[in-house]
Amino acid sequence: MKTQNALGLGIATSLIFSGAAMADFYGLDYAIVANDAVEGESNWTVRIYAVMDDGERLDAVAGDTNNNKTLTTSTSFYQNSLGGPMSTNINSALFPLAPSLEFDSWVTIGSEDNIDNALNSIGIDWTNFENGGDLSTDNGTWYITPKDPQGLAVPFTNQNGDSFIGTLVAQVTVFGSDALVHMGAIFQGKDVNGLTWGPTFAEIDIEQPSIIDCNNNGVADDQDIANGTSSDCNGNGTPDECELDNGDCNENGVLDECEKFDDCNENGVPDECEEFGDCNDNGIPDECEDLQDWDGNGVADACEGLVAYNTTSDIGYDNLEDAINDSNDGDIVWVDAAYADSLSDVNFHGRAVNLEAKGNQESSFTAEVHLADGATFKTGNYTDMAGLRNGTSGTSTLTSDLYIHSDDVIVNRDTTLNLDAGNHIGIGPMQLRMNSELSLDAETCTLGGPTDCANGSTIYATMDVSQQGAMVGTFDLFGSMTNEGQLWATDDILITDLLTNDANITIYRGVLYVLGELVNNGSIFGEVDQGPGLRGGDGPAEGDGMRVAGNYTVGEDASIIMPHPYWNISVGGNLDIAITNSDNFIMNEATLTLNSVGDDAQLVEVLGADYGSIEEALDPSYGCTFPIGNVNVGSGAHVVLVDNRDNDCEGDLAEVMYAEMLIVEPGATLDTNGHIIYVADYDNQGTIIGEDDIIIIDPPVLGDLTGDGIVGIDDLLVVISLWGPCDGCDADFDNNGDVGIDDLLVVIANWS
Repeated sequence: MKTQNALGLGIATSLIFSGAAMADFYGLDYAIVANDAVEGESNWTVRIYAVMDDGERLDAVAGDTNNNKTLTTSTSFYQNSLGGPMSTNINSALFPLAPSLEFDSWVTIGSEDNIDNALNSIGIDWTNFENGGDLSTDNGTWYITPKDPQGLAVPFTNQNGDSFIGTLVAQVTVFGSDALVHMGAIFQGKDVNGLTWGPTFAEIDIEQPSIIDCNNNGVADDQDIANGTSSDCNGNGTPDECELDNGDCNENGVLDECEKFDDCNENGVPDECEEFGDCNDNGIPDECEDLQDWDGNGVADACEGLVAYNTTSDIGYDNLEDAINDSNDGDIVWVDAAYADSLSDVNFHGRAVNLEAKGNQESSFTAEVHLADGATFKTGNYTDMAGLRNGTSGTSTLTSDLYIHSDDVIVNRDTTLNLDAGNHIGIGPMQLRMNSELSLDAETCTLGGPTDCANGSTIYATMDVSQQGAMVGTFDLFGSMTNEGQLWATDDILITDLLTNDANITIYRGVLYVLGELVNNGSIFGEVDQGPGLRGGDGPAEGDGMRVAGNYTVGEDASIIMPHPYWNISVGGNLDIAITNSDNFIMNEATLTLNSVGDDAQLVEVLGADYGSIEEALDPSYGCTFPIGNVNVGSGAHVVLVDNRDNDCEGDLAEVMYAEMLIVEPGATLDTNGHIIYVADYDNQGTIIGEDDIIIIDPPVLGDLTGDGIVGIDDLLVVISLWGPCDGCDADFDNNGDVGIDDLLVVIANWS
């Protein structure tokens, strides 16, 4: 076999270069793709490639009088009757019916079958080649046009397992293991810039190498391993599939010596290939498992059918029900975790038993649990209960090292339920009955709702509680809460730390107390429930609303809707309102109380656009005035008005405050800080810094029919002019449908 290869490609090639442009055409290379693929004597199939650089292409393979084009063999070529001399004659759809057609001998440029194949030829007599003989021409070519994509060089792997870029030019199957194949021709194509390279003559001689091929796939074992088509996990040079008979006991196609498997007795044999005892049917050999023997009789509990053990009385049980029923208050009972997972119900039957799941803590406990006063239950790591009920009195506790989830929770009246998980507590529908207590101790706590909270119910939380469902009623929460669902207050609600509202809070009656800060990114409604409504039809009492001890921060898209004179929002920290849509701020009848304590000033955002001292501005539908019914600066408070937000939906107007009534209580200080407050009236019993910024809105004067602010002769003349029956007249002050002496007396009584 010729091995001329100055470029180090690992190919058998000889190049004779003409004076034409060469670009990066390197010659010919090959790969044997099959052995004995067709019937008859020994045969092998080889593919021949023109080697180029990426982006280059081959357009023609030719022969002339100086360089004949030849494709020859020392024996004979296999030719299938369904094929032909060029790849355009190969119909790959026939391969399933005639498998040997796939190994027919043919020439090509790029394409392997007749699909989208633009190959043509001229000046070539194919007769001898089609009869199994040599192909030769001194004035012919097979070719494609430069626009045909099949000529582009593509990646291929040669016989040595090396990767190159090239274009397929021929496939031939020859008979005889010692057969020689020769190809020589003129090659021409284009480089990456579209410039023509060639014509260039190149040739190659090919013979079948002597190979070790233990899997008989026609590829040398070392090439199989190098190409990755065979694995050699032990590095002995023999493909693993040829050694499986000597060491693959589990018949999974991986040598035992190269496989990671369970070998609990460390004898080098996979556990699955040995026969062991497995009395608990869990797939783990008994001799390799630390089986529990709670009663200490030398026999594993699982082999005796024991699933529960009272450590106090030293008695084992084959079911948990009997173990609990036979227990006394304070007894410690262990239960097999895998067995507990199979239960649909765990009922403590009023016994204060300390129950603990033992064994596989990664199991998932899904039963419905009925605890008892004084009972404790430590489950596995993953607890996803169908339901949870605590005792009818006293305190019950359920713990898990990771998760506690329950689809349904009821905390009975006058009882306490403690839930303690290392990671997360998640509760679906829940009832907190009267005077009940729920303790949540986990890194994250989620109330998926609906949650119904009766009078006196209390929640203790070590971390922030995420309320994602519908929470209704009255409760105290010692901790912080993020509301992502619906929170409906039908009486007082207390949050001792931060309250973040990202959805909707509706207060029907009572007070929402927030002892920390309130961050409102959603909507807070003061809803007047006309009944039967939520928990009856009582409306709010005077002073109902919100009491925020810390800062109250309101987002741009948030809402504060308090449409009733009884509503009162009291804020002890800064009031930072970023609302820009006046429809989202309805407080024109409600009271805003500012109750700061300490030396730090309480900063309060002014909201309204400055329309002047007009009474219409006190109507929230007028424009962007954001009017407030009453602003009350509480005794001891120090309030400073600020304008840090762009609330003015009118554009460039200065921002002010509009209020029906301003009260500054004794000991209180209001610093207008240069911002105007328009009020219908005000009562200053403390200190106002910048009192000139307080501007009284002149209300309509009774008897002023001309609108000039004066009650006088012109108004008297209007009454006289409308004397007599007059339905809806402005001069009919007593609305009796007649302008008369009583209306005249109103004008005289208010004479300016």
